[in-house]
Amino acid sequence: MNRVDGAPCFVLHLRPYRDTSALVDLFSLEHGRFTCVAKGLRGSGRSRQHWRAALQVFNLVSASWQGRNELKSLLDVQQQQSYSLKGRALFCGFYINELLERLLYPLDPHSEVFLNYTHCISQLAIGADLEPTLRRFEFGLLESLGYGINFTYCTQSQEPVESNRFYQFEVGEGLRPASENAVGMVFSGADLLQLAADDFGEDTALRAAKQLNRAALSVLLGDKPLRSRTLFTSSAVPINGKLPAGNG
Repeated sequence: MNRVDGAPCFVLHLRPYRDTSALVDLFSLEHGRFTCVAKGLRGSGRSRQHWRAALQVFNLVSASWQGRNELKSLLDVQQQQSYSLKGRALFCGFYINELLERLLYPLDPHSEVFLNYTHCISQLAIGADLEPTLRRFEFGLLESLGYGINFTYCTQSQEPVESNRFYQFEVGEGLRPASENAVGMVFSGADLLQLAADDFGEDTALRAAKQLNRAALSVLLGDKPLRSRTLFTSSAVPINGKLPAGNG
């Protein structure tokens, strides 16, 4: 059977499987996103004690597995680094994990997404400003998936964006100069150029980034809502690093 040893992976999600096992969603640098069966993880035996410590959501681990099918069998796991997220940073971590689970095909490697994720989790763990951290992750993810937004040029005309003009954004078409009676998403050239320079210092630029990302991601996510997004507006409390089951 195809076997991989000692691959760096992040733990994205765990859920019960059969009597004492668990399904573990992992995100690997070289092998993409996939699911492993961790046999005996939920049992009372001490032989899996170090697995239980290692397989916590957001942990970076060194994992070994085997299997030719999409569902793999976990052979060993060693904890490499733990990222402790608290409060709203924890909700943000659930959000980016769910984006990976929804938008990345199984076993499709995305090394640049892995590096982007590592940086985002590290920033969340040290208490960095949440909004700029999330917006940078979203922009990077869209770019890696082939849906990056060009903030400096209009897509059709290739005219450069000017700070004293306004522009309209349409998903799949990009930016174009806004007409006087434009409806929908209209942004100032000044804000767009700030985003191009990775400058989130102004509130208007940060709001523009959120609107742009939400519009671009909504097309990829489809109609099914993100469970993690509801955590910001509900009283649901994560338990042991797990999202509530919900119905989304």
